[in-house]
Amino acid sequence: MTANERSGAEAPETFLYGDTEAVAASGMPVPSLRVLKTARAIQAQKTPKEHGGFKRMWHEEDVLIASIGAAMSEHFAWNIRIVAEAMAKTRPGTWAALTASIAGTISPEAGPLIRSLPDDWYLDLVDRKLLFLRVPPLFTMLFHDAPPGETNLLLGQATSKDTFQMLPWLLGHPEGRAKLAAITSPAQTTNAERAYKLAMATRANALSTASINISMQVRAGWRRLHGLDVHFLQDALPQKGTPNDPPPSIP
Repeated sequence: MTANERSGAEAPETFLYGDTEAVAASGMPVPSLRVLKTARAIQAQKTPKEHGGFKRMWHEEDVLIASIGAAMSEHFAWNIRIVAEAMAKTRPGTWAALTASIAGTISPEAGPLIRSLPDDWYLDLVDRKLLFLRVPPLFTMLFHDAPPGETNLLLGQATSKDTFQMLPWLLGHPEGRAKLAAITSPAQTTNAERAYKLAMATRANALSTASINISMQVRAGWRRLHGLDVHFLQDALPQKGTPNDPPPSIP
C-alpha cells in the first residue's frame, strides 16, 4: 500500500523521494544509504535530470527499510557494515513483508506520538551477538520455511570481524534440514544444525537482550517522509545533564 492510498488519494505507485527526504525520514546519512544499497538491503533508482545527467531516487518502501537499519545502528551500536550485511542476508522479502504488514496502522490522521501495538515486530539482539526477528503469531504464516509456530526467528550472528553470519531458518525443523542436506555436505549440515541449536539455547538462557520495536520505527519513518511530526515517549524522559523539567502531557 502506498502513502497516497493510505491518505485516500490516487497517485502512481512509482512516486520517488530524493536523498534529502530519504535521509530526513530514515535517519540514515547518504553514505550509509549507499552502503545499504551496495549490500542490496535496499534499492535506488536513477531518474534523468531536466538538463542532463541522473539523480538517485528512493521508493517509499526502501526509505522505511532504511529506518530499520538506522535503529539497529543506534540501539545495537553496530557499524553500518554489519547492519547492511544483516539486512541483506535476511530471507528475501522479510523487510518488505514488515512494511506491508503495518500499512493499515499508518495514517496521516494519527497523532505524532508513536505508540506500540499488539502486532508489532521486534528485533532482539541476544548476548550482544545473536540477532532474532520476533513476529506476532499471526504473521508466522508469511514465512513458509520457518519452524511451525516459532515466533522467534533466528537471523544469524555478528562475528568478531565486523561481519554477519546468516543461519537459515530451515534448520529449525526436520523438513528444512532435509532440504539443506540436499544442497550441502553432511559436515556443513551438522555444523549448521549445531550452531542453530546453540543459538536457540542461548536465547532461552540469555544474559542480556536488547530489543527494538521496528514497527514503531517504520511508522515514525513514514510520518517523517510525509512531513508529519513524530514523537517517541522516550523523548519526554529527562535527559542526563539537563534540567529535570516535567515531561509534556501525553495526548
